Amino acid sequence: MLTPRFSLSQDADLVYIHITAPYIKVSESECYIQDDEFYFYSQPYYLRLHLPGQIVENELSTSKYDVDTGQLTVRVAKETKGETFEGLDMLTKLLTPKAHACRNREIEVLGNSDEQPCDSKSKIVEAHGEVKVSDDEAADDDEFDWFLEQKINESPCHVLTKGPSYGFAHRKSNVLQDLITGIPELLDLKDPDHVPSNERRALRELQENEQFNCEHYLADLFDDEVIRGLVLPDYPELTGTAGEETVFNEAEKEKLRQLPRREYIISDSELKTTYLGLVDLVFAYAYNFRFTQGEGNVESDWTICKLSSTLSWLDSFDNIHDVVLSCARRSLCFPLYRSWDLFTRVLNDVKTIFMMGRSQVLKCLLGIHTILKESETRYPLNDLYIIDYCVWLQSADSKRIASLGKALEEVKLSKADLGLRLEEMEADARKLTDECQVNTYCHSSEGKQGDIERLAEALSDIVNVKDSVVDSDDDECDSKDEDFESDEESTDNDETDDETGSDESDDSQCKDEEKIKQVSL
Repeated sequence: MLTPRFSLSQDADLVYIHITAPYIKVSESECYIQDDEFYFYSQPYYLRLHLPGQIVENELSTSKYDVDTGQLTVRVAKETKGETFEGLDMLTKLLTPKAHACRNREIEVLGNSDEQPCDSKSKIVEAHGEVKVSDDEAADDDEFDWFLEQKINESPCHVLTKGPSYGFAHRKSNVLQDLITGIPELLDLKDPDHVPSNERRALRELQENEQFNCEHYLADLFDDEVIRGLVLPDYPELTGTAGEETVFNEAEKEKLRQLPRREYIISDSELKTTYLGLVDLVFAYAYNFRFTQGEGNVESDWTICKLSSTLSWLDSFDNIHDVVLSCARRSLCFPLYRSWDLFTRVLNDVKTIFMMGRSQVLKCLLGIHTILKESETRYPLNDLYIIDYCVWLQSADSKRIASLGKALEEVKLSKADLGLRLEEMEADARKLTDECQVNTYCHSSEGKQGDIERLAEALSDIVNVKDSVVDSDDDECDSKDEDFESDEESTDNDETDDETGSDESDDSQCKDEEKIKQVSL
């Protein structure tokens, strides 16, 4: 049987179910309503929806079929008038049968008589965390403290799986070795099946420290015309529009219908890290969206995976500050444009996305899925993280999603927190550039050359640019000594003196302009 394309809408009293089923025989079609379930059958289509509220069949319930468009519109009444059905755009969740909680039989293992009796259920909960059927049921629980760092139990734990765990909610292990061998570009973490999870962050930060380029950062700091063009625009298609509902396009709806229908049981110890992983993923997507102005490019998969510690290092987080810190460091180490202003602008986009709600976050994840699906080297990350995130998010607590946006507003991150000496470099660079302001002296070739040499010498200890500024390229211009020698040797005849002097003046001007450009970079 085929699952037809469908969508839902509602008003205060009714739910409208729009089903695209061309060429059906209306006389042989059936619709059935029971509690919160809706059934539609017409050869070869079958649709069963699990709605978030109770519906009834009464005199208001009708159906209408448009032969030209093949669209069937079914109108059903809400049992409680005025009730708002949440999540009617979460198509995968509507297709997934609801799991019913059942009471596990408690099994008690009797030891010797010296042991105190205990509740076996409490032992199970202590060992594995509280089991939940759906995260929506946790809405009445206490909110997570996104800033509180969890203390991991360091006592040895014997589990059936061998090797470190990773993936969505750490549900996988020992599945990447063959993939890494065949696709070495998949991860920055080179041996994921043998590197313990508590060592990944140290290795990641070491890579970031090695990758950080002072020259690149300062070049983008002082030559920021392009970056200002990336920072200024607003992108409502990325962040949504306040006061308006998020609308999925047809491609996104089709992707939601094709997602697997799963229920996830996630322990409390993993649930918080799962939510925090959303921030890491959405930041990477938002950065790429703003960098490419929503168009995407052939490097989008690389950009997203490099910026996301989750996708590049299989890292996970215990508090919101660590997530933002990771995003900041990686945004200043890897992309083409490495700017603090660009980072803060993207972070504001992420705040808005989470404040808009679950649907806007889901649109970002679907965007990541599309980009990785088209990638030749990073498509396995969809199976490792993104597909599960897309399915699980539709059942995630919308209040906790919004609370992440509020938590991001409270994060206070300074440049000093990054550990990259940004403020020190900026202060020294600004001081030196102030000394080299354009004046009458700087307009002469000798003045320019002297300022360039002093600036390069002063910055060399900080940004290591002396060689790239002072040492000229032999293929493009003659060296400084050769230029001055040619000036002294050009006195043989007056005509030759004039021509040679003119040529050397041009060469000197070319060299000065080139070195000024190098210093600005």
